[in-house]
Amino acid sequence: MSIQSEQDFFKFEELCKDFYLKPEETIKIDDILHQYFLNPNFLIEYKQILSFTKNSYVVAQVIRGLIKCVTSFWTSLTPNQKNDMSKSIEHHCIGLRILKDIISEFNEYIGEHLTVLQHRNISISLRDNILLDIFCISLESLNYALANSMDEKFKSIKELALDLSYSCLSFDFIKTTSIDSSEEILTVQIPSQWKSTFDENNPLELFFKIYKQYHSTKSLECILQIVSIRRSFFTTEDERVKFLASIVQYTTEILKSNIGFNEPNNHLVFSRVIERLKTNYHLNNLVTVVGYNDWISNLSTFTIDTLKNPQFSPNSIYFLLTLWAKLVSSIIYVKGDPSKTYLEKYSPIIMESFINSKIDNSYSDEEDEHLMDYEKMVEILEGIPHLGRITYQATCRQIILLFDSISSKFLNETNPTQLEVYERQCAWLVYIIGCLILGRTSINSSEEHDKIDGELSVRVFILIGYNDKKLSAESNTQYQYRTSRISLELSFIYFMQNFRRIYIGENSISSSKIYQRISELSGPTDHTSVLFSIVQKIGFNFKYWAENDEIIKKSLDMFWESVNGHSTSKMLIDNKITKDILKTHSSQVFPFLEKNSNPRNRTSLYKTIGKLLFTDENMGFFDEFIAPFDDTIKHLLNISTPEQFRTEEIKRKVIGLLRDLRGIITSANSKRSYLLFFEWIHLNFSEVLIKIINVWVDSPEVTTSLLKFISEFVFNRQSRLIFDSSSANGFIIFRDTSKILVSYASLILKANISKQDLYKFKIKGIQTSMLLFTRCLVGGYCNFGVFELYGDPSFTSAIDYIFQLCLSVSLDELMSFPKASKAYVTMLEALCLGHTLSIIQLNQQYFIHIMKSLHRCLDSQDVTMSSSSCTSIEKIITVCYYHLKKKNSQCLQAIHQNFFSNSNILYEIIDKIISIIIYEDNFNQFMFSKLLLTCIIFHQDTFTTLKQKYIHSFNSQCPEKVEKAFVQLMENTLDNLETKNKDKFTSNVSIFRKEMKLISSSTGRYL
Repeated sequence: MSIQSEQDFFKFEELCKDFYLKPEETIKIDDILHQYFLNPNFLIEYKQILSFTKNSYVVAQVIRGLIKCVTSFWTSLTPNQKNDMSKSIEHHCIGLRILKDIISEFNEYIGEHLTVLQHRNISISLRDNILLDIFCISLESLNYALANSMDEKFKSIKELALDLSYSCLSFDFIKTTSIDSSEEILTVQIPSQWKSTFDENNPLELFFKIYKQYHSTKSLECILQIVSIRRSFFTTEDERVKFLASIVQYTTEILKSNIGFNEPNNHLVFSRVIERLKTNYHLNNLVTVVGYNDWISNLSTFTIDTLKNPQFSPNSIYFLLTLWAKLVSSIIYVKGDPSKTYLEKYSPIIMESFINSKIDNSYSDEEDEHLMDYEKMVEILEGIPHLGRITYQATCRQIILLFDSISSKFLNETNPTQLEVYERQCAWLVYIIGCLILGRTSINSSEEHDKIDGELSVRVFILIGYNDKKLSAESNTQYQYRTSRISLELSFIYFMQNFRRIYIGENSISSSKIYQRISELSGPTDHTSVLFSIVQKIGFNFKYWAENDEIIKKSLDMFWESVNGHSTSKMLIDNKITKDILKTHSSQVFPFLEKNSNPRNRTSLYKTIGKLLFTDENMGFFDEFIAPFDDTIKHLLNISTPEQFRTEEIKRKVIGLLRDLRGIITSANSKRSYLLFFEWIHLNFSEVLIKIINVWVDSPEVTTSLLKFISEFVFNRQSRLIFDSSSANGFIIFRDTSKILVSYASLILKANISKQDLYKFKIKGIQTSMLLFTRCLVGGYCNFGVFELYGDPSFTSAIDYIFQLCLSVSLDELMSFPKASKAYVTMLEALCLGHTLSIIQLNQQYFIHIMKSLHRCLDSQDVTMSSSSCTSIEKIITVCYYHLKKKNSQCLQAIHQNFFSNSNILYEIIDKIISIIIYEDNFNQFMFSKLLLTCIIFHQDTFTTLKQKYIHSFNSQCPEKVEKAFVQLMENTLDNLETKNKDKFTSNVSIFRKEMKLISSSTGRYL
């Protein structure tokens, strides 16, 4: 059968639709569609169909047809035909490309032609049926290319076969990786059925052979995947040891000869191979392997050469240092004499080489890039404490010698070029000292090591003091733009953060000898004086680095952690510095409030100051503290015209006010502190915010700040919004919030927003509106029924406008943003659980949109979202079920209108639940079981129709098995929604799931 005309296409489209909507004719229609797929021109027609239609039924059937073509083709080839293909290099290359593309298509979820569940099960079918055969083809092709290695024509076969091998080995075998995840899978879960192929073909040896001959990066990537294979793949300990010994042998040969390391990519991937080896195998296993001594010696040489050579990627250094850190940290678990690891011999040399390499590389401007890549640099430093502390005294001597010499030159240098070099060198040394301090643990600490920490720390504190004096004396502010100078400041913050975490506050050890050593070197010192010197340094940064966002942000983080710590907060609460801040906190004290371009920093600052304010010792300062904000609000209210209000100066003032207040209210975590803030703001709360919305609704910078402030204001964090029984505060808060929400929604709905600006100008606002509405719903401080009782439209208006906002964008657009989709589903759950009748009685448009949204999220990869959808649907159907039993129920008409006039809603929900139970693994079985039973009891006829669909949709050989499985599903269940009945049904679902999985695997049905 073929599609030659428009009429033929409409006929094909109708068949595709009937395949899904007429379960009793599924087998008959499937046979007809199969005739289309057998047509030799189907692939050409397939391309035309996809360009012509957007019908999901047609797209799904075309995909099924393509899969049948592919699988039928490879299973129907005879050995002679396969050999014929191998005779032509061109055909061989095309075949390898096609196979690689098939694996990519099956492994990667792209597009919307299949659901996540359908894609997952098709992918599993490839894994179980033909992936191993494809891998064998890739190995055969590699051996074929090697046998003809002298012929240049076979080079393309080798490269394509390596690509195909890597695609097979990097396949997501257990299908647990999130679609949006970018994290690397550290353990390759190759199926046990592949074991015989590995034993017969020895792919590890093959890939090493190819690497030695061709220096191929792709062969190393294949080796990386094999090294990452789960240890349980090898059934006995002898097999594991043999495999490990092979890896050690092959890697030692490469380490000795430096094969292919002129290519940076080879060097990087090989470093990853070595590091992954330790990730998957214990040091105990390594030291027992024949050739370990030679391997660790050559690895040491390789690492030192890498550190000395700046051409190699920082990623290579990261993987090698991580490897050495893992080796050193495993010494305590080694059985017998630890000296057999040789780590005490080689680790100090590695540490010394690392320090020297950073000092030497600082002569190059390129080192600024490495220092400014803060996250990557700190990542590299994570392994240093293990290496440095294994022989800490030797490490300390080297650092002190370098530090004293370089810091002295830095403080006296005037030449700008040389000064940059010294700044980089000092920055690296401070970073290294900071990470060594952080590496102090109860296992590796001692009084001697604490004294060494004191020797190193006192030098950094002295350098900070001298440096700040030098900087404050400079009349030229160009230092703020010098990268090396910024790097040095960031290194100071890193060091102080680590020192505070280890030696100040709740994590410090009072008997530590570090302060004794610091006092000997620089005068009397204890943890309190060091903490105040850190706070003074933070204040210095706020003043002199006001325009540098990175320094301000990290200084604020350090300020917050100091104030938020249990012990450190006690030191800071009742002292003169804190009192002065609470009395005066203008831009004169904190210049970055005006000069820094990142408004988020304002929120962070006032969150920290709020933490200091809302304590028993300081709450009396509230009126004095809040006065500047009071003046700002009065000023805004006194502006008479929108034109005067709509200036850039007012905009900055409004954003600053909203962000500052959000920071303050975030720290008001007690009932007393929240009430103090509420009593100050509630008189002008809605008036000033509605005025801001009316003028600035088209500015997302303003509206986002405003909505986020309200979202925090209505958040019942730590039960802070629990008022006395005689108080109307809860109702006042929601009434004012509703006014603001309605004002925002009514204006933003009228705005004409382009697709490219949709998230920034609309969806982000909708997301925050849903969040703040959800927080009102679950806050527990307001009885929403009172509004309806007294004819107040606040609650109904809020619901109406929230759903108008949701419907103003398509469901696809809303769900494409993870934060927005999560806020949406959470809001629906709160409404369904607390206001079920309100949901049921909504107009049909809103109700259908809600049910479609919940239906869509049932198979979400995010278990939280799928569980929320289950809970919401179950609650709605349960309430409908009980109200149908009441003859005089007021919502009977709404139930009939919303449910029974839209029968497809329930049909699609039950269908998806059954499909998830049969095929999916990542779901909450108890919740889905409860929901399925609720749906079945609510509407038996829909379940009966679906049961027939499943019976007919499977292979004709086993309809009686499917029918029996459905009979067992309902066995001993009663027509009620009691807990005991649900528990029994959940047990039945487990049996049903097992039986249906067996049936589906035996019939090869995955869609």
